Amino acid sequence: MTTFSTSLKLELPGDGQQTGVWGQTTNRNLGTLLEQAITGVRSITMLDANYTLTDLNGTSDEARNAVIIANGTNTAVRDIIAPNVNKLYAIYNNTTGSQAIRIIGSSGTGVTIPNGVIAQVFCDGTNFYSMLNGTVGAFTVASLLTAPSINDTGTLTVAGVTTLNGTSIYNAAETHNAIETHNGTANFIGTTTAPTVATGDNTTNVATTALVTSKIAAITSVPSAVQIGTTNYTVLESGGYLYFRYGGVNKMRLDSSGNLICTGNITAYGSI
Repeated sequence: MTTFSTSLKLELPGDGQQTGVWGQTTNRNLGTLLEQAITGVRSITMLDANYTLTDLNGTSDEARNAVIIANGTNTAVRDIIAPNVNKLYAIYNNTTGSQAIRIIGSSGTGVTIPNGVIAQVFCDGTNFYSMLNGTVGAFTVASLLTAPSINDTGTLTVAGVTTLNGTSIYNAAETHNAIETHNGTANFIGTTTAPTVATGDNTTNVATTALVTSKIAAITSVPSAVQIGTTNYTVLESGGYLYFRYGGVNKMRLDSSGNLICTGNITAYGSI
């Protein structure tokens, strides 16, 4: 008796069946259906409603393809409903209307994909999961992140050491929980919460705590303490100045124009 495989719905002839025509079945399995599963790209059009992928035995369908490109216009989050079988997909939310879509089976949990995002997902026969270690559209970096530039319009949370070698533009709130080194120019346009420890380029408009910067007017919160090198300073704001105190004594202050005034000795290692 002819049966069909669970995930890819390939035709499996029984012993002694399809005499003289089994080659056609084999060619269809290998040359059409397996190619779809490995390299197939299928575009679908969503009509502001959930879309169920076609799922057919032994012939071409939508669900078997490796890549699904979702087009159309949605006014709310809509579902792409796929078979509850073991399968890998790349899903491209190419819809208009600025809405997310969700890939899910007829039951179980799904993965939400923001508008304009390509996500790799898999189904284990029950639920869909993202291939990323986290939610699609948000990335958590627990180790070293090295990037030529970051244009951050969302939320970036970095738990490890970050090296930024290019221009960094921060348009949204950013929280620094670890050391961040800026080798290029950093522009702080949104609200920035300073780190406990940070190093940076004090000669441009970025500094150890995002305070010594021409963008100081954009900073709406001031940390109570900062560490510069191995020295811990308490930070106070008074009369439009930021005071850096050590041992109960004001050691330097910063005005709203970015001028740094030191009350102690300055040792120069180069030209001033």
